[in-house]
Amino acid sequence: MADISLTASMRSNLLSLQQTQDLMDQTQERLSTGKKVNSAIDNPSSYYTAQSLTNRASDLSSLLDSMGQGIQTIQAANEAIESITSFAEQLKSIANSARDISNNMKTKVSTAKEPSGETKEAGNIYIDTRTNMEEVNITAAASSAAGKGELTLVVDGKEHKITFDQGASANAATNAGLIKAAIDDLNLGLTVTDGGSGALKISGEGKTISVAAADTVATGAEKATAIKIDANSDVNAIMEKINGNANVKASLENGKLVVTAKETGAAATAEQPIVVFGDDAVDEVLGSSFGGTIDTKVTDEEAIAERNKYVEQYNEVLEQIDALAKDASYKGINLLQENDLKVIFNEDRSSSIEIKGVDASSKGLGLEMVEKGGWNVDTAIDDAITQVEGAIRELRSMASDFGNNYSIVQTREDFTENLINVLEEGADKLTLADMNEEGANMLALQTRQQLAVNSLSLASQASQAVLQLF
Repeated sequence: MADISLTASMRSNLLSLQQTQDLMDQTQERLSTGKKVNSAIDNPSSYYTAQSLTNRASDLSSLLDSMGQGIQTIQAANEAIESITSFAEQLKSIANSARDISNNMKTKVSTAKEPSGETKEAGNIYIDTRTNMEEVNITAAASSAAGKGELTLVVDGKEHKITFDQGASANAATNAGLIKAAIDDLNLGLTVTDGGSGALKISGEGKTISVAAADTVATGAEKATAIKIDANSDVNAIMEKINGNANVKASLENGKLVVTAKETGAAATAEQPIVVFGDDAVDEVLGSSFGGTIDTKVTDEEAIAERNKYVEQYNEVLEQIDALAKDASYKGINLLQENDLKVIFNEDRSSSIEIKGVDASSKGLGLEMVEKGGWNVDTAIDDAITQVEGAIRELRSMASDFGNNYSIVQTREDFTENLINVLEEGADKLTLADMNEEGANMLALQTRQQLAVNSLSLASQASQAVLQLF
């Protein structure tokens, strides 16, 4: 090719054609790819910047999938909470239905005795509520005749008979000494202090002490106060009367009426002893110490059988709550069984949210199975209703928390989608070609090419004139 000689005009036209072809090739590539920057050679700065934007958009796209799955996990938990809430409302309805059934719980108590030794009317309950029962003061009297003197000392509900030989004209101080010696001989862990003139103070730390009066003993101001309750009353009425006292409180636990001390300041503390008298045998007094119980007896068997049916229904629904909470799993994560969920929001993992799982089982909601016969008393049903209402409030709180987390993740998902679009749009602005412009360029280049060919043809005519010489 180097041996071929071209005129200056022909070489100029050839060069123009070659340049036009290069431009046409470039334009054709842009038209076919849609990009004006197809490699680093085209424009290094735009190419690598666009590549960085595209890579980040790709990373965020993979996180977008994770966010979507996180939303589904929260939705699964929320759907389960709504169903569990419906079950809880059903529990409340069952308990209310059982509550509507009339059922009288009665107590049966025989003859009782007060610490003073006075025999009380049969069929009544007596509760000793003295603020200090660790000591008692007694005063011995002078003997009117010789013989055996006796009194009954009650310690922690158990009777101890005390006898002593008294002279025909023994004075109070002498008899007090005989009583002190007899008590000391019992070895009950008591301290007997002789105050002179027949006065004795009997004390024992942590013990409940009382003395039954005898001819030679007067308890005076130490006589116990008592609450008198008709034993044939409804248990709920009995509880109301007991709770009206400032020093004690009553509650039902597993079918037992439990009487305990109530803190009311200096007058009564949690250590205050309580004696419940309601049985002939004083050494087996019902609840002879703190927290004693009074047995209750049901009189309406038909009502109890009907209530027990509701107990079965109640327990069945509790089992369904546990099963539903267990089934609220999505891709191996169950937010209702205390599984946590972490959702990542950006490519370097510096932005995320951790959603704490909860325990939405019956146990986690504070709901307890009811034993057969557990709803024989109205207050037990009231306690169950209180539990259910608390569970409903807890479920609503859970739903609120999950709803808030759902909103956060969904908002971040929407933001990420928009950010991906921004990144891709930014990359396109750096690399995409204007198809209208490139089309116009191609048309102009084709015209230029045709003109260059014609110009080359004209330039070659001077050389063709030589042929006319032959």
